Amino acid sequence: MNEGAYGLGMSEAAEPIIARFRKLPSTEKIRLVQQLWDEIAEEASRLPLTVAQKQLLDQRIDEHEANPDDAEPWEQARDEILRKL
Repeated sequence: MNEGAYGLGMSEAAEPIIARFRKLPSTEKIRLVQQLWDEIAEEASRLPLTVAQKQLLDQRIDEHEANPDDAEPWEQARDEILRKL
């Protein structure tokens, strides 16, 4: 197995795919990576939450319910972020 970026191994089956990918024009590479990322995100969205993720979400819900006025509307948060850019 090859060691790729970040020390991640690459299977032998992936090597010809990577070789073909490297020959593509940049615009095609970007389009392909976007498609791949969309597929990965879709698959990840179907995975069950870990115990730690569920605990964190429960904690954040409890905090919000205890102090609902601490939250700020999305529009206001977005506007603040955009002003800082």
